[in-house]
Amino acid sequence: METLQKTISPGNSELLLKIDSIRNRAQLLTGLRKMLSLPPEQDISAEQWEALESQLATVSNKIRQQLRIYTDKYFSERNDPIIRQTLINRLGELEMDLASAYTFYDTFMDILTQRLSPDIGPLLKGCDAIAAHALQRGNLADVMVPPLVCCDRGFGAFTVREGVSITRNAPNPIPFIAIPYSRISEKYNLISIFHEVGHQALSKLNMVALWQQVFYESLKKAGATPVMRSLFANWSKELLPDFWAFCLSGMAQTSSVRDVLILPASMMFSISTLQPHPPSYLRFLTSVEWCRQLWGKGDWDDWEAEWLEFYPLKSLDETTRQLINEARQCLPTISRAVLQTKFKKLGSRPLTSLFALGTLTPQGLKAMATIEGVQTDTFRNQPIGVQLAVFRLLRDKRTIKQTNIDALMDNWLKGLAKK
Repeated sequence: METLQKTISPGNSELLLKIDSIRNRAQLLTGLRKMLSLPPEQDISAEQWEALESQLATVSNKIRQQLRIYTDKYFSERNDPIIRQTLINRLGELEMDLASAYTFYDTFMDILTQRLSPDIGPLLKGCDAIAAHALQRGNLADVMVPPLVCCDRGFGAFTVREGVSITRNAPNPIPFIAIPYSRISEKYNLISIFHEVGHQALSKLNMVALWQQVFYESLKKAGATPVMRSLFANWSKELLPDFWAFCLSGMAQTSSVRDVLILPASMMFSISTLQPHPPSYLRFLTSVEWCRQLWGKGDWDDWEAEWLEFYPLKSLDETTRQLINEARQCLPTISRAVLQTKFKKLGSRPLTSLFALGTLTPQGLKAMATIEGVQTDTFRNQPIGVQLAVFRLLRDKRTIKQTNIDALMDNWLKGLAKK
């Protein structure tokens, strides 16, 4: 009778409940797709699901396998206090692993739940098409899972690259890009998606450190100070993704970054040796310099003049003003390096060789930037980056209501989703 009472004692019963709980929750990790049941017009691609489900299945199987090992080894000897304590500790460790796995699970649950909305879901799938277009070069699409786009609170977009750990021992299987909710109503600024894809692309090409070296050496040859060389080498981590977006949308990237970066003067000139973001003041002027070196004079000259009036340097302290002026003098050198530096890994060609810059001539973009122009076959046959650039320039005319442009882009994004 005593033996029977020990077997069904509350402590043993609790162990069985915990084992059953861990097993069931580990199994549920593999059911994300079924739980969401996204409709086809809002669903992610089969390739994206494969990457995500494979990661979840791996974690689920590992936890369940460990659970079987522990129960086989310890449960039959659970009446031994030392062995029972060992089992409890092992189950506690699995509980922590499971909590980490569900942080990963919940991340993608939050991202994908947005797509259940019949309004936002198709738009996000259209944004996925924009992101995928940015990778259709240099064989990147063959070695990468297409990014997911989601909405998030905050001011700016950000990306979580493929392979970066979201939680302990859980590398991200799908790069995802978070854009502010406001971008859904300012679709002409979705060019920021190209910038975020640029981070992933340059990392995948293993060019991040390479570009830092290019910036440093080009400024050294030009006689720039060590401070400027180091600053721009660090800023290359953000300026090159800007350039990736520029190569996909041309002068529209310049216009878009100007729109996004109109901020209080107190936020425009911050310089840090650790922060990879260059001062917003310089970031826009760098894009202007790309336009100037590629196409000579143009609308960007007026934009630059207006920008300099918006943010006069006379209000700055002497040290900051000197650094900003010195950095401005470096922009032509940096721009030439970005446009002209050739790399063996690109077949002794510059980074621009991955893009079709000939489709982005200012004259061509502006010619299509009318209500009638975006409804022509000429426009429909253009690459996604060109189309997005035309919408941005359409907004710049200020003669067409934002609501009308938004309606056009709403249909355009949904069309991309269907493709």
